[in-house]
Amino acid sequence: MTDRDDKPAPPYRSLPPLFADGSSPGGAPEPVEPAAPEPVVPAAPEPVARPTTEPVAPLAPEPVAPAAPQAAPSEAPAMPRDAAGGRTGGKMGERLVSAGLLNAEQVERIIGLQQSQGLRFGEAAIRLGYLTERDIQSALSEQFNYANALQAQRGVDRSLAIAHAPFGREAEAVRQVRAEISLRLGERRRFSLSVVSPNQGEGKSYLAASLALAYSQSGQRVLLIDADLRAADTRKLFKLESTAGLSAMLAGLAPPAAGVPVSGFPLLHVLEAGPKPPNPTEILGNPALRRFIDRLRDEFDVIVVDTPAANRSSDAQIIASQTDVCLLVARQDMTLLSDYLQTQERMRRAGAQLVGAVYNGYGGAQAGPPRSGWRKWLGWR
Repeated sequence: MTDRDDKPAPPYRSLPPLFADGSSPGGAPEPVEPAAPEPVVPAAPEPVARPTTEPVAPLAPEPVAPAAPQAAPSEAPAMPRDAAGGRTGGKMGERLVSAGLLNAEQVERIIGLQQSQGLRFGEAAIRLGYLTERDIQSALSEQFNYANALQAQRGVDRSLAIAHAPFGREAEAVRQVRAEISLRLGERRRFSLSVVSPNQGEGKSYLAASLALAYSQSGQRVLLIDADLRAADTRKLFKLESTAGLSAMLAGLAPPAAGVPVSGFPLLHVLEAGPKPPNPTEILGNPALRRFIDRLRDEFDVIVVDTPAANRSSDAQIIASQTDVCLLVARQDMTLLSDYLQTQERMRRAGAQLVGAVYNGYGGAQAGPPRSGWRKWLGWR
């Protein structure tokens, strides 16, 4: 609607009608003299501008760059070259040269064998005897940002295969356990996991440390807590600086902290057990540990908790009841079926959510290196 429609129309005024002779009711019409026409002054003609004819310079033709000659189909693709014109062998070769493992002459020979026999750069280097399989694995791990301890790391014990032999059979078995846990947790991406076994020496602490490393290698922020306040084993697997420890933090003697980062594994932190207290069961009691874990949930995606042997005390039950899920560990030729079933029942009575069990097939020192790994996954829903 326009402004014109918004305003009301003005009232009409009625005019007196004219008679047939053109007179009005008031009398005869007065004669009207015609007005003299006003003289019209002719307008002066406007000057017309004459068009200027300036010479226009012709456009210079744009230079056309000659097309680069195309390589013949039979030619091999050019390899990357450094500033001096030497071939580098791509990112793999550049990393190995910068690490001092190869020189320019060796790179040229490797590339020659690579192109003549259709090999990968690493395969050709190993065949020529310039590099070992470990050198190639280290370079690949660096290229794909995969944390490991292939290079010497003081903070990780040599027994942890997931760190020092990340492409071996045992490391793959640990990753399978990690995958099984993730599948059973579904969409849950942040959780706390306690690792429990009936007796000491069944691989519980080793598996807890290996899972913590495996989760950190997958890009998740991980905290490994040694909650065995009676006989801590984590200090043997990770050679870290001494801190206040879990016992002092739960007792209120030190402020809560996220442990110590592990060299070479930027996403992994480890919190040691701390000084051995006279009353570990009371210190670990619910809800002390649960509150401590809840404080750290925003800083970590996965919190792995190592526990004491379940048959030695009730500490494992207390800890497992305060974590989101619990994983049981049994060892071949060592764990009795009665002990395993008793531990499983204790965890259920404590209210722990059992996510599964791992059967450790490592045979100890008699088996010799390498470790035979984790034989089976015994799980339930």
